[in-house]
Amino acid sequence: MNYSTVLKGLVRVSWLDAAFHTLMAVLLVTGLIVDLLGPWLGGWLHPIRSIAHGYIGAVFVLIFAVYIGSVLGSKKMRMVLTVTNYVDFLFYVVLIITGITVASANRPWIDWFPGLVNVLSPMIWIAPTIHVVVTYVWILFSTIFPGGLLHGLASVYIISHLKKRFKTETKRKT
Repeated sequence: MNYSTVLKGLVRVSWLDAAFHTLMAVLLVTGLIVDLLGPWLGGWLHPIRSIAHGYIGAVFVLIFAVYIGSVLGSKKMRMVLTVTNYVDFLFYVVLIITGITVASANRPWIDWFPGLVNVLSPMIWIAPTIHVVVTYVWILFSTIFPGGLLHGLASVYIISHLKKRFKTETKRKT
């Protein structure tokens, strides 16, 4: 079991889920690269932050809205009703609001929705800090709590272990 297999399975279940989780991972990686390597690699990472990360984030916001709408409009609602998913949802909302505020200097959201200038202007000075802090808190939360990374890794281990065990038992019977 590897990431490719998981992604193929996710695509079979839902393109929207696959797009949502893939963009979330890309945003996490690009954000972490800029934050962690920026001081050592210098200013050439700034375009990644302001352009690539910002516009990928804009696409993510749109997919996030469709994703939440599809979950609310389906029978998958019980999957959303966990504490982990509520907290993840709150983290996403904070990251989206602060991300839009940070990206507003680049003007994609202001060009599309001019009324945001008045709403977001009080946050412009603190939004980058909130965005980074919430990202790291979200990573910690997702790693420690059920439904997060550790739960996912344990699930992959159990599934692969059961798969091997099933293959071994099938070979013994034949």
